Amino acid sequence: MGHGLFFLFAGAAGLLWTAACTAAAARVERGWLKALLAAVGAALPVITLLPVVAAAWWLAFGMRIHPNWFPQVITVLLSLVIGGAWIVRAGLTPRDGGEPPAARWPLIGLIALATIAAAVTAGVLLILDNAVVAQAPYLRLEAASLIQGNLPPIVADDENAAPLHLQAGAAIVADKEFGAEDSPIDPTGDVMREAVTMFLARHAATLELIRRAADRDACRFTRDWSRPSMAMILSEVQMIRSESRLLALAARRAAAEGRHADALADIVRIQRLGRHAAAEPILVSYLVGNALDHVALAELADLLPRLAAADAPLLDSPEVRDLVGRPLDLLPALYGEEAFGLASFAGFADGRMASSEVFGPDQADKVSKVCDVGPIFRVFFLPGDLDGYRRLMRSFEQLAARREERTDYPQMKREAETLEKNLLEHPPGMLSRMMVPALSSVFQARARSETAHRAATVLVAATKQRLATGVLPLEPAAFGDTPPFMLPADPFAEGGKPLVMKRGDDGLSVYSIGPDGGDDGGPPPWRDSAPDGNDDVGFVMTNP
Repeated sequence: MGHGLFFLFAGAAGLLWTAACTAAAARVERGWLKALLAAVGAALPVITLLPVVAAAWWLAFGMRIHPNWFPQVITVLLSLVIGGAWIVRAGLTPRDGGEPPAARWPLIGLIALATIAAAVTAGVLLILDNAVVAQAPYLRLEAASLIQGNLPPIVADDENAAPLHLQAGAAIVADKEFGAEDSPIDPTGDVMREAVTMFLARHAATLELIRRAADRDACRFTRDWSRPSMAMILSEVQMIRSESRLLALAARRAAAEGRHADALADIVRIQRLGRHAAAEPILVSYLVGNALDHVALAELADLLPRLAAADAPLLDSPEVRDLVGRPLDLLPALYGEEAFGLASFAGFADGRMASSEVFGPDQADKVSKVCDVGPIFRVFFLPGDLDGYRRLMRSFEQLAARREERTDYPQMKREAETLEKNLLEHPPGMLSRMMVPALSSVFQARARSETAHRAATVLVAATKQRLATGVLPLEPAAFGDTPPFMLPADPFAEGGKPLVMKRGDDGLSVYSIGPDGGDDGGPPPWRDSAPDGNDDVGFVMTNP
C-alpha cells in the first residue's frame, strides 16, 4: 500500500507541476516564453524520472532481479508523458477563438498542490525508509540467535581448548622455520632425518599444548557473536590448521619408530582439531574442519599397514570408531552463514555497513551504484532482497538436513545447482546474488567427507581381518562375517551402488567413482597428485 501511494503521489506531483507551468504559459503574451514554460512543464518531470527508469531497467533486464519495480516506474513515466502532453494541449488550445482554458486555472493553487504532492511523496518515502531501518535491530537479534544456537557451550577456561590453542599458535608463529620452503613439516619428507628430530624436540612443549587442547571437548574463542560481521577475522582457524600439520608430523614419526598407539592417538587428535576448527558455525570453518578430518583419515590409512597382531585392540577402541564413523555436520555452518548474511542486511538497512566491508573491490563498486542511492534502495530493493536471501538459505538448509535420508550426491547436486541457477537467472536482489555462497561445491565437499569416512571404515575392517587371519580380504565376501560384509554405499553413485574395493600393486584401494560418475582406476596415495581427469575419492592402503 505504501509503495503504491509513493508512485501515485509522485505521478500526481509531476502532472500538477505540468498543469502549473501550463497555467503560467497561458498567462504570458510572448510566444517564446509561452513555449519555454510549456516545454519545462511537460519535460522536467519526465527528465527527472529518466535516471530512475534507467536504473530500474538495468536491475530488471541487466541484473535480471526478480521481482523488480520496472513496471511501476514505466507506468509513472508513461502517465507523465501522455498526461503531460494532454494537459499542455488541452490547456493551451483556445476554444472558439477565446483565451486558452489554462488561463483560468488557479496558478497558485496548482503550485501549492504540486508542492503538497511532492512533499507527500517524500513523506511516504521517509515513512517506508524508517520502517526498513527499524527492522535492523531485529535482524541483528535474529542473526545472533542463529549463531548462539549453533556455538559450543560456554565452559570454564580449564575445560576450554581455545586458550591452549592460542598458546600453541603463538609458539608456531614465532618459529620462522615452520613456514620455510625446506621446513621439516613437509609431509613428503623423510620423518627420520635429523632436521625432523631437532624440530620436534624444539616443539615438544608446543605439541604438549596441542595434545592437551585436542583432548578437551569444548573449544570456544572469545568473540562478540551478538553482532556477527563479515569483517570478523577467523585467524584461529588457520592457526589450528598449522597445529594439525605439527601433530601429523609427530604421528608419522611415532609410526616410523613403531610407537603405533602414540601415532594413532595423535591421528585421533588431528580429527578433534578439525572439530574445534568447525565449532564456529561458518562455512570456511566447516571446510577447514573437513580438510583436517580428511588428513586424519589419510594418516590412519598410512598407519594401518604398519599394525601387527598385538595392535589389534587399538582398532576396537571408541576413539577409532568415532574417527571413522562421524563426519562433520554441514547444517550448523549454513545457519551461521545465514546469520552473517542477516547481519550484513541489517548493516545496509541502517547504514552502518558499507559495501566494501562485505564484498571485494570489484563487487563493492557494483553494489555501491545501487546501495548508495540510500532510501530508494532500502525501500524498494532491500526488503525483497532480504526475503529472497532467506528463502534461498532455507532451501539449502532443508537440503542439508536430508542427510539422514542418505540421498545420493548426484540428486543433491541437481537440486543445489537448480537453486543456484535460479539465483543467477532471477536473483531477488543484488546483495543476495553476491552473498549466497556457491553451495553446490560445499555439498560436494560433504559428499567427499562421507566417502572418506566410509572408505576408512572398510580399511579398518580389512586390517582387522588381516590381523586375525594374516591375509587381506580381496573382496567383500572374504571378510568372513555372517552375514557377508557389505561395502557401504557410494555417495557419488546413484541407486545406492557400493564403493569400489580392489587389490592392486600399490595395495588395497577403497574408493568412490567421484563427482564425474566414472571409475578412473582409483585414487593415488594421498600425498601424490592425482592424474588429470582422475577425481576418484578414497584411500589406498599400501601392502603391509
